[in-house]
Amino acid sequence: MQAQTINQARAKGLGRIRTRWAASAVAAALVACGTVGGSAATAASASPAGSAGASTLTIYAFDINNGTADPGFIPAPGTNPKAFAQGDELIINDQVTTTHKVGGGYPIIGRDAGVCTLTRIPEPHADQTLADCVATVVLRRGSLTIQGVVSFRSRQPQSALLAVTGGTGRFDGAAGTVAVSFTKNFKILTIKLI
Repeated sequence: MQAQTINQARAKGLGRIRTRWAASAVAAALVACGTVGGSAATAASASPAGSAGASTLTIYAFDINNGTADPGFIPAPGTNPKAFAQGDELIINDQVTTTHKVGGGYPIIGRDAGVCTLTRIPEPHADQTLADCVATVVLRRGSLTIQGVVSFRSRQPQSALLAVTGGTGRFDGAAGTVAVSFTKNFKILTIKLI
């Protein structure tokens, strides 16, 4: 009986977190856009995603590493910096924005940081490059931790589905997925919290 009561309390707590997250995500996007008009509401959408209380937020991530053509690439010691090798790292360092331009750019609503470590390089028994990626997305009043495997084709990252492994602040106890796709200039993150 006590276990059932504890589980019911947890379910109610997660429901409140989801509701707060959905309301906060929409509010943050609207504030960042500087408007409360209807067109800004699509920058962050809170919508059912298969279950009651599920929330979805789509954001852009623009790389802000400075330097060479591949500024986030750190070769493993003793390897050729012109070719991928096991242990190489790719640094994640992005400005996180809304998906709608305002004026001449996309309003910044946060940042992310992390690293992808190359774990598999093509060889006779492995036909693709794989990297284990861990990152944190920091938004207003909270952050989300994300982890998963990203594959590469011709040294270019391919779309991936990563896990939300936790969070802080308004995202405390968060779980869900992040679909990440890569364009020439930015990443598109579709965060679904359950």
